[in-house]
Amino acid sequence: MFSVTGKGEKVQGLHLSAESSQETISEAQRLSDEICQILLAAGYFRARIPTLPAFDKMLGGLAWCITASNVDVEVDLLFDEEMALGQKIRLGENVVAALRKMRCPCPLQPHQIRGLDFSALFPVFQWMVKQVIATRDEQAVKTRRFAEMKFGGLHKLQEEVDDEAARLKALPIIHQVKDRFKAKRQFRRRGTRVLAEEQHVACVLLEYGHSLPKGTCTEAGEGDDGQSVVLGLEGDLAALDGDVDFLSGKRIGALVGMQSDAIQSLSAEYAHHASLYSAGDPEAAARRGKDQAHKRVVASISRQTQVAQHKVDARRNALEGQVSIVGESQAVLTQQRASLERVTTELQKLKAVETPENQKDIELLESLVSLNHRLEQQEEAFRAHCKEQRKELMSRSHNFDEEGGGLAPEELERLLKVEALYSTESDRMKKLTELQARKTQQCHVLKRKIDDVASRAELVQYERRFVELYEQIASNLEETRRYYTKYNTLTDTHKFLTKEISILNSISSKYSAVSASETQKAAFLAQIDTIQAGVKENVTRVESKEGDETSKRDLLSDKLNKVLDKQRLYFKAVQTFQQECKRNETLRATVQQLAPTPPTPATAPAPPVAPPAPAAALASVPDL
Repeated sequence: MFSVTGKGEKVQGLHLSAESSQETISEAQRLSDEICQILLAAGYFRARIPTLPAFDKMLGGLAWCITASNVDVEVDLLFDEEMALGQKIRLGENVVAALRKMRCPCPLQPHQIRGLDFSALFPVFQWMVKQVIATRDEQAVKTRRFAEMKFGGLHKLQEEVDDEAARLKALPIIHQVKDRFKAKRQFRRRGTRVLAEEQHVACVLLEYGHSLPKGTCTEAGEGDDGQSVVLGLEGDLAALDGDVDFLSGKRIGALVGMQSDAIQSLSAEYAHHASLYSAGDPEAAARRGKDQAHKRVVASISRQTQVAQHKVDARRNALEGQVSIVGESQAVLTQQRASLERVTTELQKLKAVETPENQKDIELLESLVSLNHRLEQQEEAFRAHCKEQRKELMSRSHNFDEEGGGLAPEELERLLKVEALYSTESDRMKKLTELQARKTQQCHVLKRKIDDVASRAELVQYERRFVELYEQIASNLEETRRYYTKYNTLTDTHKFLTKEISILNSISSKYSAVSASETQKAAFLAQIDTIQAGVKENVTRVESKEGDETSKRDLLSDKLNKVLDKQRLYFKAVQTFQQECKRNETLRATVQQLAPTPPTPATAPAPPVAPPAPAAALASVPDL
């Protein structure tokens, strides 16, 4: 192709056309420099080689970034400077496929890599360098953790050794303190009654020898005396146990059995009444109806009496259970008092054996025990307070729901309408959002399809690249032809030299044998004349072939010179025409300035259209 003169090697290195403005060239150069700086900051130092083409820098940088990101893309990304143009184009397609598999947010096409579209390459390089840096940070963290794990398994710091020794030294003391002050169960509750949470906590505390917390006394509504608190708690437990017994499974089964017997008796009575009423005596039927009504009233009263008797029996059993629970509680209280006296005695003994050496340890243990007791009391008080607040909030929430939130009926109706409208609009917005998502997806699909279709500029770039590829193939073909011609020439030379050597060897070997006889000498000379005639014939044939090839070469040279003359005349004519067009425009501008009134658009002749510039017109024409 004809080289572009006037913009220098910068335009040729950036793959820009001759019509590109200075701003386009400067912007492309700026983006190229920024991409090189980004690659250098990421660690791709081949980008600072000045003699390396821009296309090799961009393609090599993309392949290096994808490889350094440690992403499995299942494509071949091996870049070599000695690769042919077709292999580099195929590598660019593999790079684009790898970027799509990596879900790069910036779309890129192979022709943009080959055409050095820096405005499309710059965001891709930014994203790829971020991925490389993130991969390095993640790998560095993994390597550091692995190194710390290996170091921790083989070596220990002095502080860790001291801490481990102190912990091992303190373990027996800690176990001894735990064993000495661990909770010991002294009582066990009898029965399988389901208790409330507060009652269950109180019973568990009593089983382990603890006194009841203050919150339990307040909820029970009794005095400060421990005996009354225990009696109130066990009265509640007994009442709860009575209710449970009254609603037990046996009671429900008995009621179901009673109802089944009543159903059977009623069915039998109905059959009896039907047989009696079928006799046809109205007075007897009336008397029998009154008798039956009286019997039904008596049966109803008897059933109510039985139910009341069952309730009385249940209450009696509940009372007996409460009395037994009170007795058990009194026994538990007696045991607690005994345990309290025993603990007091033990404390006195401990104080008796107190010495100045263990005084600090005893004081520390006493403070820990008191702290534990205070924390338990605070925990119980906090639990009771939270339960009261929960009950209050639940009651307020229930009242609020029942009363409609304390709003007027009109306001409540308006609020319900607003909520219904909000739910309707929310569903509508959700459907519109889904529709928008589908439309957006369709738009992206169409955009990718549009991007896959090459534009005019891309087709021009493809045309230029194909022309370059054609030139490269033509040069390779010409070089291959030269190699074949040289090989054929050397083969013919070798054949002729071999024949010459064989003839000379034959003459040398036969000369001594035929020199004694004149007849043989004459025959030998005849053979030499025949060989000489054959050699001359071959020489004549080769010279005639050489003359034919020389004439063909001269003929092609004459044609080439004629075409070059026509080309020079065309360039000269185009240059002259451009000069005349400029002169015509200058004269028209002068005439318009000198004219009194400007011509109207309807009468103004159209300016002549200049043909394209020689470089622009022949930009896509291959070299002759």
